Amino acid sequence: MFEDHLDTECACVVGGAGLAGMGFLFNALKTGVLPQLCRDGLIVVDASDRPGVGSLGQYRITANSVGDVFIDCLRDPRLASIFEPLEYSPAYWRIRRQADSAPPLAEVGELMAEAHRLVLEHIVKHFGVRIWHSTAITAVTWQPGEVHLLVETAGFERRIRCRALVLNLGGRQTPQHLCAGLAAHGLSLPAAADVLGSDVLLRMNAVQIRERLVPVLAAGRRISVIGGSHSAFSVLENLADALEFAGLQELTLIHRNPVRLFYECAEQAHAQGYDFDAQRDVCPVSGRINRSGGLRYRAQQIGREVLHNGRVGKTGVTVRRAQLQGGAPADLELAAQALGESGAVIQCTGYQPVLPQLYHADDTSIQLRQANGGLDANAQGCPQDQDGRRLDGIYLFGIGAGLAPDPQLGSEQAFEGRIYGVWQFHHTASSAVLEAVLARVQRLARKPEPARPSLVQTLDERMHLLLPGLSGKV
Repeated sequence: MFEDHLDTECACVVGGAGLAGMGFLFNALKTGVLPQLCRDGLIVVDASDRPGVGSLGQYRITANSVGDVFIDCLRDPRLASIFEPLEYSPAYWRIRRQADSAPPLAEVGELMAEAHRLVLEHIVKHFGVRIWHSTAITAVTWQPGEVHLLVETAGFERRIRCRALVLNLGGRQTPQHLCAGLAAHGLSLPAAADVLGSDVLLRMNAVQIRERLVPVLAAGRRISVIGGSHSAFSVLENLADALEFAGLQELTLIHRNPVRLFYECAEQAHAQGYDFDAQRDVCPVSGRINRSGGLRYRAQQIGREVLHNGRVGKTGVTVRRAQLQGGAPADLELAAQALGESGAVIQCTGYQPVLPQLYHADDTSIQLRQANGGLDANAQGCPQDQDGRRLDGIYLFGIGAGLAPDPQLGSEQAFEGRIYGVWQFHHTASSAVLEAVLARVQRLARKPEPARPSLVQTLDERMHLLLPGLSGKV
């Protein structure tokens, strides 16, 4: 690895040590390829002063997977010695005790933060991986054989040149994205509405929710929730729990597609009286119903109650639903009326990736193509620019990006979004990315410079030119 005080060269940069970036590193350890990635230098760049902690532990909702799914991310013989300290961790045992139920995300976040810390310490000590904490990636310049990063630490800028960049800096929710989605159905937000992302609301406790939204109720305005995913139904529950005794009587749920429920198998779905399309709703790999797009665990319980009784759980708060695509003819009118009467709108329509400024080698700006639910990237996470050019060497698969449904990943035909989740980050999604990164790093490895000829060889060559008969006799 080459380095001076302003310019560093390495084989690979992992940009972002959150759930996706750490899943990539876990997989590199488990598959035994980390030494190959580190041979010409591996740098982990993270904006936090505590890389690996992430924001998962800040959410006040249950996970959409059982505890054993998260334990499975740590369950591998190659990781056993690294994770020995977890045997004494309360966070680990709390998740173990919830192996067959969905634990709170706060507890999952605590466990994963401890596991991430152990892995980072291990790869620094044993593989020479460098961790640049408190460092922001401000710009990325892409060209076919190399990626340049401009990074900033405490106001000081440096450049990194690498062959592969695994870039997962988290996701964000923007009102502009929400407005564009509504406009596609001829709808718009009221100018005075308080637009609040689910990412923010689901980190609030009941007191904070009341402080933010009781004035909306006091003004006689509605609260509308837009989206049909796990987060949307978690929002419904948190709002009802916090605001019922502050006067909340009704919420409006506006969603584009039908609300889908997850089941482990067709028999389980039939036993619950759930109708599904055997062609479009069944994952061909696992046989699960709505594997990618269905509500699970606590969100499913709330969803079933909303679908069957029009009520949020056991509260007295009712829910009016409006389905924008394939719904009843009156749904669009209901949605327009509800939005017009809303003083607060909660956005639960997914994430867009957090990205640095992206440039081509000629300094022209790069805009990445978007797809439903994330970026338009291939199975290896390589995105396309607006001209359809594949940016090989940049790999994104985390929140806000995700991977398109793929026969190897497994998904139902009806699912139109992007696949991401903690287990996927540690297994199938990062495996595809890891394979692509390793192949690229090896293909573009710097070839050793040819050895300089010895003085005897040099004189011999010169003598051969001057006096051919004396060649080899110097």
